[in-house]
Amino acid sequence: MDEISLLRRSRNDIPERAPAAITRGRAALFGQIDGETPVALFSQLGDDTAFAPLPSRRRRRTAAWAGFSALGATALVGALVATNVLGGPGWQGTAEPAAAAALESAAVAALQVSDPVVSPGQYLLVRTDAVYGATGTLEEDADRIRRENNGNVQPEDLVSFLEKMRDEVFVPADREDLWVWVRCMRTPVETFGPRSEALAAQQMRESAEVGAADILQHLPGGIFPGGSAYGSYNGGNGSSGDYDALPRDPRLLLERIYQLNGSSGQSRDGQVLVWIADTLRSGIVPADLRAAIYQAAALIPGVTITEQEATLNGTTGIAIGRLETASNRRQDIIIDPATGGFIGERYVQLDGAGGFPPGTVTGWTAVTTVVVDSPPTDTSTCSDAAPGSDGR
Repeated sequence: MDEISLLRRSRNDIPERAPAAITRGRAALFGQIDGETPVALFSQLGDDTAFAPLPSRRRRRTAAWAGFSALGATALVGALVATNVLGGPGWQGTAEPAAAAALESAAVAALQVSDPVVSPGQYLLVRTDAVYGATGTLEEDADRIRRENNGNVQPEDLVSFLEKMRDEVFVPADREDLWVWVRCMRTPVETFGPRSEALAAQQMRESAEVGAADILQHLPGGIFPGGSAYGSYNGGNGSSGDYDALPRDPRLLLERIYQLNGSSGQSRDGQVLVWIADTLRSGIVPADLRAAIYQAAALIPGVTITEQEATLNGTTGIAIGRLETASNRRQDIIIDPATGGFIGERYVQLDGAGGFPPGTVTGWTAVTTVVVDSPPTDTSTCSDAAPGSDGR
C-alpha cells in the first residue's frame, strides 16, 4: 500500500494512481523541489523564518511489540507528505531526487507495516550474515619491512581477503530478561591471488593457535560484558540504547546525528550515513524511528541510488549510498521501499586500496528478523549454509 492508498482511507476524493505513476510523480516532485526556491506560500515570511516543532510526548515501551493504528499511520503519512511537498524547517531536499523518493516510500511503508509482535515466552531472532574485509601483512614480509622501512608498513605491503561471519541474537519479549547471543567463528570466504590466499591461511593458523570457536553467550537485559547495550547507537559521549531520546522529525533527527558524530569520520555528511547503517544494523529499531531515519537520509548531500536491484544474502532491494572522495569508498544502505524494511548495508572500495581489486564490496551485512518460540542451547546453527562472498 502506498501513501495515496493510505490517505484514501480517511478521504474518499483521492483518485486512483498506479504504482508506477506514483513513483514517477515522486521523482518529478523531488526534482522540482531540488531546483527551485521555496514555494510562494512561505516566501513572504522571509529567509530567516524558522518553524518551531510542536512538543512531543515520549513513548512508553511495552513488552509486546505492536505497530501503528491505521489512524496513527494516516496522520504520520500526512506529516511526511507535508514535509516533502511544502518543506520542513530548513528542509533542502539535498539527496538525489530519485533517492529521496525511494527513501520517502520506505518511510511511508515503515509506518504501515507493524513491528514484529513478540508474545510472552517468545523471542525475536535477529540474524546478521556478514562478510568483512581482512587486511594485514604476511609473515614472510616481516624481515624485509623491518630492513627496508624501519618497520613502517607501506601501502604496497598490505594484503587483503574477505571473511564471513554470522551473529544470532535472541531478544525476549521482556527485554529485561536473559538474551541469547550466538557468535559464529570468522572464516575466509574469498581471496584475490596467491598472496591473499597466504594471508587467509596465516589467519586460520593464528585462530587455531588461540582456540577460536563458535560461542553461545547469555546477555542479562541485552547488556554486553563491557556494559554497552545491544542495539545501542553512537550517543556522542559513548553509546546509548534510548531510542526515545532521538527526534522523530527528520530535520531535527539529522541535526542531532550531526551533533552526536562530532568531528568523527572522513566527512560530516558521510559519517551520518555510517551512523544510520550502524544503527539500523541492529534489527530492533522501531518503525517510527526507522521512518524518520529514512527521511533524514533524504536530506544528506550527495546521497544517490547506487543500484536499482541490489541483493544481499538472497534478498533484493534498492541500494542508496554516498561516496567518500578522500578514500574513494562508498557506503550503501539497502532498503525495501515497498515494506520499509532494512535489508542491510555494504561498503564498496572503488579503487585498489588495501590490496583489494577495484570495485570490491569489502564488507556487507544482511539483517533478518523472525519471531521464534525458544532460543538455542548450543552453537549448532553456525554449521548451516553460510552467505556467499558478495552477498548475492
